[in-house]
Amino acid sequence: MRRLPLFPLPETVVFPGLLIPLFIFEERYKQMVRDLLAQSEDQRRFVITLATGAGIREVGGYVDLLAASENPDGTFNIVCRGGERCQIEGVGVFEKNLYQTTLDAPFPLERTARSEEIVAAWDAMEAFRGYVAGVADPQALEEAIANLPDDPLYQASFLCVNLRISAEDRQALLEAPSLVGRLELAQTLMRQGSISSAIAEA
Repeated sequence: MRRLPLFPLPETVVFPGLLIPLFIFEERYKQMVRDLLAQSEDQRRFVITLATGAGIREVGGYVDLLAASENPDGTFNIVCRGGERCQIEGVGVFEKNLYQTTLDAPFPLERTARSEEIVAAWDAMEAFRGYVAGVADPQALEEAIANLPDDPLYQASFLCVNLRISAEDRQALLEAPSLVGRLELAQTLMRQGSISSAIAEA
């Protein structure tokens, strides 16, 4: 089975469609970037998973490397795009890699009838408008929402990264069994929490 580089990060949970800028400074992950750049563009994939004091979580997200710029000191600035979630399995350091790798183990989110997902996304987005009312620029918010893809999956991603919640709560959103479940959990967290001070781009 194919293996992919594994990049555990604190406070970071990956959702589909979102752009992720990263500064790479550790030697092992600089090597990871060099190894990815040596691959064809359609093979530049790795996995990000949440790192906590107790270790790493067993569900992460695929990430595709879109662009990389090497700095004079050998560090990298990279831009990635989040993909579907995956299982973290068979973790280990192999051959000459300084970084960990994981088996390529997809963990697809359950999808239901599109009509059900659309209704759940609409409800969650309406709740989000109330969640950020008085803080977010209404025009900028509506422009951001209007520019989202039609697939409720990406609308859910927008919500998940813009809630002011803990990384553990964000991980719970990632691990939700279905897209509708993810959207419903997002609404629950909005009811429980405070408003976000910033809007991320999908």
